Amino acid sequence: MKQPPIARSDRVVTFLLFALAWSPVVKAGPENLLIERNARPLLAEGSMEALGPWETPLEGFFVRSHHNVLPALVDDSWAVSFEGLLKRPKKFQIRDLKKFKQVSFHAVLECSGNGRALFTPQVGGIQWKRGAVGNAEWAGVKLADVIKDLGVNPDAAFVTAEGFDEPVMQSDAKFVRSIPLKLLLETESILAFAMNRQPLPVAHGGPVRLVMPGIYGQNWVKWVNRLSFSKEPDHRMYAKKAYRMPEKPVQPGEAWDPVKNGKPVEYIKVQTIFTSPANGQAVAPGQVTLRGKAFSGAGPITKVEVSTDNGKSWKDAKLGAPRDYAWQEFEASLEVKEGRSYEALARATDAKGNVQPMTQEWNPKGYLYNAVDRISFKGDSKGALLAEGESLASEHCLTCHSLGIATGQRLELKEWKKTVRKMSDYGLVLSDDVADKIAGYFASKYPPGTLVDDSDRVEISANPSTLVKGVQKSGDARRGKMLFAQHCAACHQNASKDVRRVGPLLHGRMITDAVFWSTVMNGKRTMPPFKDVLSSVQMADIRTWLQKPSAK
Repeated sequence: MKQPPIARSDRVVTFLLFALAWSPVVKAGPENLLIERNARPLLAEGSMEALGPWETPLEGFFVRSHHNVLPALVDDSWAVSFEGLLKRPKKFQIRDLKKFKQVSFHAVLECSGNGRALFTPQVGGIQWKRGAVGNAEWAGVKLADVIKDLGVNPDAAFVTAEGFDEPVMQSDAKFVRSIPLKLLLETESILAFAMNRQPLPVAHGGPVRLVMPGIYGQNWVKWVNRLSFSKEPDHRMYAKKAYRMPEKPVQPGEAWDPVKNGKPVEYIKVQTIFTSPANGQAVAPGQVTLRGKAFSGAGPITKVEVSTDNGKSWKDAKLGAPRDYAWQEFEASLEVKEGRSYEALARATDAKGNVQPMTQEWNPKGYLYNAVDRISFKGDSKGALLAEGESLASEHCLTCHSLGIATGQRLELKEWKKTVRKMSDYGLVLSDDVADKIAGYFASKYPPGTLVDDSDRVEISANPSTLVKGVQKSGDARRGKMLFAQHCAACHQNASKDVRRVGPLLHGRMITDAVFWSTVMNGKRTMPPFKDVLSSVQMADIRTWLQKPSAK
């Protein structure tokens, strides 16, 4: 049976929670790892900072949903119905599914539209650049084990996966995928409950998501609540027409029918992505290390080559060893000279001999971009120094202040040095070298005589708590104290002589609801977001304990 739809009033509350937890990201930086491409539903890709680590952090893992309604109750009572051509159809709650043997592995998840913004001529759809991809550890139970327990009829050929990703209005556009049963089994698919050793976040399909290693993300159905086994694929729009490629090349403007002349998108194409230096970056002259990721759905990467002469010659890069279904890191060194511009290309070859093309073949959907990756950069000692200063300022200064504390001042370098060093009075201990780089950045970015921007306007509510809606306002102080000790005390407790407190003391302080909820959910500078770690109930418990008067 189909899981009952959630009441519309609950859906609205859920959206408010989700909108707060995933507030718009205007710009990527050390403190913002996601770049927003659309607000409703939230579509956001990882920045280069997010793609830098081998394991993509949850707060920088791209988000892709098709509709704007999300589930509210995502605990172990969530049920998944196995229906259709099975000998023993059954509905499992997650607590029952977890009784099967659990497995875990790292695997790349990539949207099939990743790179769409790079097509020429441009095609319609979400204009992803290169960040709609990530590498995470997924944990759950093998779909094959569950199917074996239920018994599959011999004539079952397709499994239609459904989740909670459905339109607000009634239509044929509920997001479903009909996947060949053979493909599900040969990819060793799992029903995942955890991501990077955390309960699967709602934004990424929690409490349970279908994970298919090596396959593009449209088949990794989120919020799974039904798996139907059948002879034929489902007739609905997302199963019949969506995520299909032309069987033969189609020229721009040429008509094609995705049902009659299309084939489903399946295995991830061989690819490379440069993660450092950033495209257009100024780098310090000397030995510069180019770093990136390489991956393919066809198996491990066997070779990555780098070219600095537009593909006339290639040099093998150092390549990391394969592991599970994860991407492999590569790096190559290059001698960079002051004032000279460079362009680097990266080309991967996988275990089946697939090689990245130099140019991307066009298709009307903007799918499966896998041309050699390119970055441009310049040897610029001054520019590199300013970039480093900006990063250091974000790391050290913006923990307590917003940028306005600096942009409103127009000081000479020597005055900035005094100002930065004065922060030691407030507990910020910096080396002379770091302090000088920060001062140099502010002095160059906001030199004396330049105008201060007065265009920003701010509105403050008489009751700041009204800025936060749809969240639980009270909780259990006893549980909150334990949760605070587990998640917060390391940075916000009384500091000992040997350990410096990172964040301010919080217990008993007056903190508005708006500040508390936005900070805990979204993070703040060096503080990570907890929206994927704590539930709203747990956050309310912590909030309640913090509001209790401190013991004298």
